[in-house]
Amino acid sequence: QPELGKPMRNCYPLPGPDFTYGMYMHKRDGGVPEAIGHWDSVKAKPRKRVMPRDFVAMSRGAVAEGCTTAREFALYYKFKDTRQIDKGILRYGGKAPPGMTFGRPSRPPTPFFDIMQHRYKELWMEQQRARTIVQKEVKKKTGEVRENRTSFLRAHPLPAKEESFWHPQRYEKVWAPH
Repeated sequence: QPELGKPMRNCYPLPGPDFTYGMYMHKRDGGVPEAIGHWDSVKAKPRKRVMPRDFVAMSRGAVAEGCTTAREFALYYKFKDTRQIDKGILRYGGKAPPGMTFGRPSRPPTPFFDIMQHRYKELWMEQQRARTIVQKEVKKKTGEVRENRTSFLRAHPLPAKEESFWHPQRYEKVWAPH
C-alpha cells in the first residue's frame, strides 16, 4: 500500500552513485583538455540517393510497347522500373567540378575616367536626341490622312452617264421579252 499523500514508489532499484548513464566511449572520452585541444570531425559518407520513379517515361514506353489496359500498364511499371535522373550537381559530401562557380556574376567596375568626363551625360543626351527624331517621324506618319472611299471618289470622280434620248430613264425598268 502506498503511503497517504505520497506517490507510489518505483519498483525498479536505481544503480549506485558510481554508475555512468549512457554509452561510454573510449575514443572520445578525454575530458575538457581533449575537447579544447582537438576538433572531432566526422567524415561524411557518400549516400546513394534513391530517385523517384519517372512515370512519364514509363508511360511513354508502355504505349510504345502497345499497352492499352490498366493491368498491362501496371505490369509494365512493375518490370520496367525507370527512375528520374539526378540533376543535382552537389550533394552532401560531393565535390564541385573544377572551374565551376556559383552565384551571380559581379558587375563590371564603372570606369572612373568616364564619370569625370561626363561621358554618361553625353550618351544620355544622344539617346534623347535620337528619341525625339523618331517621335517626329512617327508624328509625321500619323498626321497624314489615310485614304478612304470618299476621298478616293473626290479625287477620281466617276464618269457621268450619257443619257440616251431613245431610251428614257423612266422606261428602263419595263420588262421587255426578247
